[in-house]
Amino acid sequence: MAKRKKKSTTLGLDLGTYAVKAVEVARSGEELTVTGYSYEPVTDVTQYDEVIKNVIAAGGFKLGKVKVVVGFSGRSTLVQTVTMNQDRLADLDVAMIEEAEKYIPYDISEAQIDYHVFDQGGSPQVKVLLVAVRQQDIEDKLEILFRAGVTPSVIDVELVALANAYETANVGAFFQGEGGSVALVDFGSTKTLITVTDGERNVFREFPLGGTALTEMVAQRIGGNMTEAETVKCAPGDQMDVVKDAVYPGIEDIAGEVRSCVDSFKITGGRAPDLVLLSGGLVAFPGVTPLFGRLTRMDARIFDSFGSVPAGDMEDEFLRKHAHEFPVAFGLACHARD
Repeated sequence: MAKRKKKSTTLGLDLGTYAVKAVEVARSGEELTVTGYSYEPVTDVTQYDEVIKNVIAAGGFKLGKVKVVVGFSGRSTLVQTVTMNQDRLADLDVAMIEEAEKYIPYDISEAQIDYHVFDQGGSPQVKVLLVAVRQQDIEDKLEILFRAGVTPSVIDVELVALANAYETANVGAFFQGEGGSVALVDFGSTKTLITVTDGERNVFREFPLGGTALTEMVAQRIGGNMTEAETVKCAPGDQMDVVKDAVYPGIEDIAGEVRSCVDSFKITGGRAPDLVLLSGGLVAFPGVTPLFGRLTRMDARIFDSFGSVPAGDMEDEFLRKHAHEFPVAFGLACHARD
């Protein structure tokens, strides 16, 4: 008799400052499929829980039947790869607390800490991925989620989710051959997530500059308010050159941070990537991708968040056009592999 494949479903919720995005992934055996997605901008932060409810309803997600994963980012979030001797693994909890104290800007008693030990194949030294989030931030986000009727099964970190999105999407060498290094850059509204990885080595960085700061640059250049500047930035028309000149310093700063991350990655023994994949709202601005390629001296492409993972009947015009906006939500939903 044929054994039926057990099917499980995971929902990734990207709780952004200016939008909530959701991606649902189903697993059957070793096969993953994108089975749903939803997106809604946040126009009133006091109604954030209502936005989450709307996203759940619009996507038709069955909360009682899916594993929900949410992500964290921000100053209180630490993501650090630590190298240590094998003998420290005997009391790893204490070792991780000692390491976290070196990096987090608040008292260690306020932190929720987790870690993952990478398989080093018998090496005398091991690499450990250390993650810490301020407990109060977790409780604040959980309060909003509970008001929206959502109880998360897993709490992740957005930077790690970005790396997981690429690892999952690149199956079958969709972007490049297995084992190659890559830089991932996700442009958010208030921050830019940067991950450099080859699957074994990782450099994670959150850069506090995003689309809102670039809109402010446009507003200063055209002498308008933020609403006018956002409209011009998204549809510059005959003001294209004005907008490009306005945002160039910001994009150059982000590119410089990416190059710094690549330098740090090389110090760990990694090979400098030739490929940078870009995602987030800023990717839609004409000329950003080739400009970023020139500034980083890498082959710059738009990150199709789902890559080799099929989306079935979800592959409609909107999804094809906006796939680059879902890498974090998809990366969170990749916990379906667990």
